[in-house]
Amino acid sequence: MDKHHSILTEAVESNNGFVFKIIGDAFCCAFQNTEDAVKAAVDAQIKLNSEEWKDAVIKVRMGIHIGNAEWNGTDYMGYITLARSSRVMSAANGGQILISDKAYEVVNKNKYDTNQEIRIEHGNIAGQISFRDLGERRLKDLIQPVKLYQILSPGIPSEFPPLKTLDARANNLPRQLTNFIGREYEIPEIKKILAVSRLLTLSGPGGTGKTRLSLQIAADVIDEFANGVWIVELAPLFDPELILLKICEALGINEQPGDQTQKGDTESTLLNYLKGKELLLILDNCEHLIRACAEKAEMLLRNCPKLKIIATSREALRCEGEVIHKVLSLAHPEPKDINTPLELSQYEAVRLFIERALAVNTDFRVTNENAPALAQICYQLDGIPLAIELAAARIKILPLEKICEKLDDRFRLLTGGKRTALPRQQTLKAMIDWSYDLLTEKEKILFSRLSVFTGGWTLDAAEEICRDEITDIFEIMDLHSNLLDKSLINKTEVNGGLRFNYLETMKQYAKEKLDPGDEVFKNHLNFFLKISDQKEMEVSGKDQKQWVKQIDSEADNFRAALQWAAENDQTAACIMINNLTDYWNLKGSFMEGLQICKKLLNSNLNVDEIHKANVLYNAGVMSNYLGILTEAEKLGSESLIIFRKINHKEGISKCLLMLGVVFHVNPSRINQTKKYYDEALLLAKETGNKSILANAFFNMSYIAVTEGKNDLALEYRLQSLELYRKLKNFHQVSMTLSGLSVYECRRNDYDKALLYNEESLAISYELNDKYLISINLINLGHIYKGLKDYDSAFRYYNESLTLLREYSYKSSLIVALMSLGEILIIKGEYKEAVDFNKESIRIGKENANEYFLAANLYFLGSAYFELKDYETSLRYFLNVKNLTEGVYNPIGADNLKIAEERRNKIREIIGNDNFEKINSEVTKMSKDEIVDFVLGS
Repeated sequence: MDKHHSILTEAVESNNGFVFKIIGDAFCCAFQNTEDAVKAAVDAQIKLNSEEWKDAVIKVRMGIHIGNAEWNGTDYMGYITLARSSRVMSAANGGQILISDKAYEVVNKNKYDTNQEIRIEHGNIAGQISFRDLGERRLKDLIQPVKLYQILSPGIPSEFPPLKTLDARANNLPRQLTNFIGREYEIPEIKKILAVSRLLTLSGPGGTGKTRLSLQIAADVIDEFANGVWIVELAPLFDPELILLKICEALGINEQPGDQTQKGDTESTLLNYLKGKELLLILDNCEHLIRACAEKAEMLLRNCPKLKIIATSREALRCEGEVIHKVLSLAHPEPKDINTPLELSQYEAVRLFIERALAVNTDFRVTNENAPALAQICYQLDGIPLAIELAAARIKILPLEKICEKLDDRFRLLTGGKRTALPRQQTLKAMIDWSYDLLTEKEKILFSRLSVFTGGWTLDAAEEICRDEITDIFEIMDLHSNLLDKSLINKTEVNGGLRFNYLETMKQYAKEKLDPGDEVFKNHLNFFLKISDQKEMEVSGKDQKQWVKQIDSEADNFRAALQWAAENDQTAACIMINNLTDYWNLKGSFMEGLQICKKLLNSNLNVDEIHKANVLYNAGVMSNYLGILTEAEKLGSESLIIFRKINHKEGISKCLLMLGVVFHVNPSRINQTKKYYDEALLLAKETGNKSILANAFFNMSYIAVTEGKNDLALEYRLQSLELYRKLKNFHQVSMTLSGLSVYECRRNDYDKALLYNEESLAISYELNDKYLISINLINLGHIYKGLKDYDSAFRYYNESLTLLREYSYKSSLIVALMSLGEILIIKGEYKEAVDFNKESIRIGKENANEYFLAANLYFLGSAYFELKDYETSLRYFLNVKNLTEGVYNPIGADNLKIAEERRNKIREIIGNDNFEKINSEVTKMSKDEIVDFVLGS
């Protein structure tokens, strides 16, 4: 280990580097420029490779990344840069050097600027250093994939195993528990088609293995798609309007439309994400939504030039440019042929049967005696993979000859005695009928009842939901195991636990057997209603993070339960919506929640007033997050009227707090905001509701800031933080920490601001809360702006902007654009600044958000002043004066003073007469006219 340390230290220091921390055998090093880091890494690897190790060869993985970090005297501070550097390193294999795209770009740029390659000279080893593009890789805890390069040099190995990333390429391909059998000739042909076509449909009957084939193709071609391959399971969907939401969900996009007046909110979110990305999308099980799938596929391909789609469906999509590949049955023997076991093994269907049979009976063997029966089975089942797998599962209790006999009888019955040209759907149904008839009565009941689930289930859920007065939990467990053994249901490993599901054809069959009046539907609703209640989680000792993960895993079941409740139990639907609103807010799934609320409100809703008021309130909350402020005010006001009518104090207080947030964006309504907050605070104290009290303190802190009462603002926020920590409401803890970071930033205490921000950012990453991540990135921009590190500030604002555009968080998008405009003015890029500030004003207009109008006008005035367009600058500065007189000043006293000084300077430049003429015109302008002037100028 001493020799290892000596080699690394010498390599770093001889290339102008600094070893700032050693943790075990891990070296943390800093360099002034990227080229030195590259040379140091190569030097170290050459020395490590040429060293004669006595005990064991030491292979060191290395990673290079570039970013900002601050030295505090003992260590570097800079969470994002240090974390990314660590993740790049951890992706490498021993002896391998990886470099991030940002670091590579610097090296590459310098190479062309200086016209000089990076060379290495070490003893008798000399040559040029080069880089191998390894594509975009998903590193742990990173928001976006990062492109990695491998550094190549004489004297160090160039070939290594796959990178140790979460996956070699970004994907959500499910883990398979069995081997893929057959299709040896089809796969190369399909890959050739995919290479020249953008839409490939794998078409064929149910049970032919279309899904499994699509997954195998995707796995084979994954390295051809820089942004990965993604399967979208459409089978659980019944509403074609949710197709794009399901695609967003598979890609990890929280659909966040911000303006309902614009066409296709979710569509815009998805297109913004996919544009420019090299990505393969599998749309699985399209047949029940065939028209909608065709329309969505055409729309996506038309707008996303690097996107390719594989669709699996029982019929073609019939889209322009579609290439259809018929997925036929597996190759199988003809019964007239005399086949030995060796001859049979050449057929795909036989190999599949043998592999699956051995999985349930390790003693199974194909002999000369039973080979004809095996050939007959594969023929009778038309080589359909699902049917073969079901038949093979019977080897556990039946010999081949008996299976063959039963299949023969069943198929004759269903086809009127015909033995040839069996319709594949009928053949598959015959196979399922046969399997179903082998079940006991209780197994049949459970088999049908499990069809109530959408998106799979856990054993615990099956035990609770499917039991009745004659079948207890323990019997359900045994029956469930029997169904699993007989291949009527499947299991998959998810996050260390088991989930169960049907093949979709099986589910449809089971649903036909289920009585619509069965109590299982009510049981399903009650089970998921209980899970949705956070109070139940607290009783069981679980916290908010665990609650979110559980809701995540059952998202499709919650949708199904809500749909059934809306038609059969509206009160339960209202309660579940109230319970799930926190989840939608945590995940940023504001539009899905709002759509569910409005669909229920627009139905013939006949529930107690408190339930209707809660749905109205929750719809208002999500409208507010989406920046649809007019809608938020309308919904919140309707809810408040009902809560006041029934004297529900907790409801009144939470409505007042939500409406106060809506009003706060309009400086002229600050007094109304304060009045609402004051009343809400009194009611929260009176009722003792700690969550509402914490929210009241948090909101009141902004009023205190408005009034210049900074100490009171801090007190409110600390009280809010303490309450939220006790409540284990991590989303609100993160939100409050973010608010404290802003507060300390305004006080110029940037060390404290960074501490608060780092904790908030860590929580938001853990929750995968894109909304809070984007807010925290904005706050980091504010902090580094205060520290006069304008490059870092710009980078953080820009990172936030990427997220905000992707998820359409309009309210925060206004702030990010405005802040980028300010930084560009500081950097002297005035024309570019104008574009950002005008876009900020445009989005504010679209969403009735006036809070940042004066600040944007100030920055526009400053930009035009520097561009020497003094008359335009004057119009902006005069509007700033008019908007800030007599109301809260959102731009700060210093900026107001600068605006006044520049107005006076412009008076000197253009003359008093011109000044007064413009002043007269501006004074008459309404806010709408001001905005129209800005956007039209």
